[in-house]
Amino acid sequence: MISILKWRFPQVSLRPAYPGWAIVRSSLLLSSLLIYYASLPRLDFSMAAAVYYTIPLFITLFAAFWIREPVGVQGWVGVALGFIGVLLMQKPQAGDLGIHAVMPLVSAILYALAMVLTRTKSRGENPFVLALIFNLIAIVLGGSASLATVMAGSEGGQSLFMGAWIPMGWTQCALIGLLSMTMLIGSVGTAIAYQLGPSSIISTWDFSYLAFAVLWGVVLFSERLDAASMLGIILIALAGIIVIRR
Repeated sequence: MISILKWRFPQVSLRPAYPGWAIVRSSLLLSSLLIYYASLPRLDFSMAAAVYYTIPLFITLFAAFWIREPVGVQGWVGVALGFIGVLLMQKPQAGDLGIHAVMPLVSAILYALAMVLTRTKSRGENPFVLALIFNLIAIVLGGSASLATVMAGSEGGQSLFMGAWIPMGWTQCALIGLLSMTMLIGSVGTAIAYQLGPSSIISTWDFSYLAFAVLWGVVLFSERLDAASMLGIILIALAGIIVIRR
């Protein structure tokens, strides 16, 4: 990131204009990712992905109350449909609604807050500078958490975010490298798509994420969704499309 900034934007300072807001934004994003990742081993992937994709609904809500952005009837209908979908997704576990079941929802809220903060407090910042700050914070906090896990060893026990340290072999390193490349291709490809194509069309296809989450959940993890959960996923996707295209 530093090399790209020095090469493409030599006139841009590596220090953001408002470092405090950039740090808060990055901390919200990192917390969102950590909470979402922590929920995945304990939830069906399709359920976690569907609840996480309520992000557009929370962005709409926060923008309406924080920056007084008009929502309109169509927007409020989309928000209502989305939360009905969340309730349908949570219904199978209503008798045992533990902290892991609500973690994707908390993650979506934090991510939406970060996006609204980006629009209001970090709008004039260079995107590469914001990305640099995020990665620096991720290195510091992630490295600290990893170090704490190593020091705790096998006696550290299991917690919400930490467990016993698992030694990394070549297979694990290669898998993480592969996952990093797929995430990079996905994020860059999405950015290019939004730059070149109509946002209303691209955002609609973006919600195919939910369909693939269900597909990979079935193929890779033998997950099975009941009718209520499938209806919940459809409502969340429909609500997101309505909110984005309003």
